[in-house]
Amino acid sequence: MCQAKFISAEQTTGVTFDDFAGQEYIKRELQEIVRILKNDEEFQNKGIYCPKGVLLHGPPGTGKTLLAKAIAGEAGLPFFAANGTDFVEMFVGVAASRVKDLFASARSFSPSIIFIDEIDAIGSKRGGPDIGGGGAEREQGLLQILTEMDGFKVSTSQVLVIGATNRLDILDPALLRKGRFDKIIRVGLPSKDGRLAILKVHARNKYFRSEEEKERLLLEIAELTEDFTGAELQNILNEAGILTARKDLDYIGRDELLEALKRQKGTFETGQEDSTEVPEELKLRLAYREAAVSVLSCYFPDPHRPFTETDINSIRSQPNMRYMETPGTVFKRKADHVNSIVCACAPFQYVARVIEEEMFGVDNLCWISAKATLGASRLAEFLILQTGMTAFGNAYYRKKNDLVPN
Repeated sequence: MCQAKFISAEQTTGVTFDDFAGQEYIKRELQEIVRILKNDEEFQNKGIYCPKGVLLHGPPGTGKTLLAKAIAGEAGLPFFAANGTDFVEMFVGVAASRVKDLFASARSFSPSIIFIDEIDAIGSKRGGPDIGGGGAEREQGLLQILTEMDGFKVSTSQVLVIGATNRLDILDPALLRKGRFDKIIRVGLPSKDGRLAILKVHARNKYFRSEEEKERLLLEIAELTEDFTGAELQNILNEAGILTARKDLDYIGRDELLEALKRQKGTFETGQEDSTEVPEELKLRLAYREAAVSVLSCYFPDPHRPFTETDINSIRSQPNMRYMETPGTVFKRKADHVNSIVCACAPFQYVARVIEEEMFGVDNLCWISAKATLGASRLAEFLILQTGMTAFGNAYYRKKNDLVPN
């Protein structure tokens, strides 16, 4: 019989809430839990008990694991860390046995914290397709977790269970109910102020020419990184530091930060300097395309300022010029929404076909305009046939033949 793994306690994580920035409302929620853990008897006298579980969900890189460590670090409690994949193996009974060992160990150090990362690996819905085998064993592990968290013989010892997942939608409903995970918190993408706070945290040990320049540069990066996660923001500053060292500079400057930003979500590809030589005509076509996109976008309302350019020296280059989004766009009327989609379709996709026809002739087109035209056509087809956002009304047409018979 395979012995279940013993997952030891990490007595201190070395992480506090000061290491997490960008979403203060989440910190406030979790700080309340820490207060209850630290002063359990005081709160029990008031009829308040600590939540049995906290489930953190959201996109990768938003700081779910960091938050779990911060809770343990602030509370000063033993921290038991495991991954959802640690429990399931080919041997029958191993998953349930490992779950038992984990909770028994945590209770022996009570009060303590259990953190299960990627909990969807063991906590996904029962009765679904058994992809890759091991479904029965995984379900046995899930049932044991359900029993340990809120079963008939659950101990009264204080053990807080923290789970983290990117896939809340596939978790078993029994795992999500109150009494097991009492708090379900979404850790999403940070706002502009949140991004600035995150950048300041990770810039603590970085060298800038002055505090004033540091503040100005970090604010600019925060404005340019609307859909970035905390992990990506941290990587931008680290990459900027690497570039600074490579250039033998004393301080991180604007050029290094923008280059790091380009590498993070722009067109940079490691090793592209040694890639196949790009023909001059292809470089010219790529340059025309990007110039046309930039010029045409200025003719529409609220033009977006470009901040990441396409590298025309890469043969795999795609239309990767990135733009700042208009801030505060939360609500749009139907007409505004349709117009924004149409405007996005024209300047960013179909313009490649127009500029190639204008500069090189209809008989001298290449794959650049072909792919762009296909993308524009698909977007228009989706808008007309599937969204119900046009004069055809609220209808969904699976095929074009449903709308226009042969």
